[in-house]
Amino acid sequence: MNLKQRIITFAKLGEILSDAAGKNPGSIDSIRLKAIMENQYQLNRWFTPENVIKSVEALGNMLRMDKIEKWLTGYSITDKHGNNKNIGVIMAGNIPLVGFHDFLCVLITGNRFVGKTSSKDSQLIKEVASILTGIDPRFKKMIDLSGTNLNYADAIIATGSDNTFRYFEYYYSNKPHIFRKNRNSIAIIDNDTPDKEIRDLGADIFSYFGLGCRNVSKIYLPADYKLSILSDAWQDYSSVINHPPYNNNYIYNKALYKLNKTRIYDPGYFILKEDIELLSPLSVLFFEYYSDQLKLENSINNISDKIQCIMGKNHLQYGSSQYPELWDYADNTDTINFLVPIQ
Repeated sequence: MNLKQRIITFAKLGEILSDAAGKNPGSIDSIRLKAIMENQYQLNRWFTPENVIKSVEALGNMLRMDKIEKWLTGYSITDKHGNNKNIGVIMAGNIPLVGFHDFLCVLITGNRFVGKTSSKDSQLIKEVASILTGIDPRFKKMIDLSGTNLNYADAIIATGSDNTFRYFEYYYSNKPHIFRKNRNSIAIIDNDTPDKEIRDLGADIFSYFGLGCRNVSKIYLPADYKLSILSDAWQDYSSVINHPPYNNNYIYNKALYKLNKTRIYDPGYFILKEDIELLSPLSVLFFEYYSDQLKLENSINNISDKIQCIMGKNHLQYGSSQYPELWDYADNTDTINFLVPIQ
């Protein structure tokens, strides 16, 4: 199977994903996938039907023929028989199909995908793999989702927390690797930020309940900025409080802050807390005031290795964090450039 054939197959997969994310899927594959998507909430309470649809829809939009071809322009991907390597991939499970991009990168470069799925998100990627092999059965020999053959991999891509990062280093540092640990996303608001953009920022914060590395966990505000502007702008997302696991976190964090007499701003569906840290607890959004834009940008540059996305003027557009393009690599590490020399 050459590169062009692989591109065509993934573009067809994208059409099926988009169909499944729609209201009235038509093909047998998309109907079956839709049923599995709607069942994820029974397996993982964070995977609501709305969140699963959002994820599948984003992937479908990503896997357009023109986008795939644009993405791969400039890479030297060979199709020499026998050059395929076994790439072990340890997948995260914080949001639906979060490991798909690694799945795509390994297979589009002609390598074999040797995956270990997360217990929180194993069914969706297996169904997507099944659809892919249905489109082109030659992919069957290129996909192993048993999770048992990582020790035989020629290289490792692993995504996890700061704690699991140490595990990755201990077991797999002797192989070529990409190890990812905690990253967070931030937003910068200024006094001229339009109301609509503030509202759009809500999607970057509350999508997937804030569980993704591309979710904004901290915002930077101009001095004396009124916090009520934010809570009023994000009322459309107030229904998150009706989700029991999210609500449990909200109640716990609110009680903890009250017990410690910590100053917070509580609009009733999330908590705003002034804090210099980047990683906020679930249901909490950290904020920090700034007075000098240039100094702020310099301080952010100093911690760039801990940041996934920056939302705001001269950065990413508010509301776009959960719709990355194929060339938006996790941790800014080019996965294709990593995989191509391994061939």
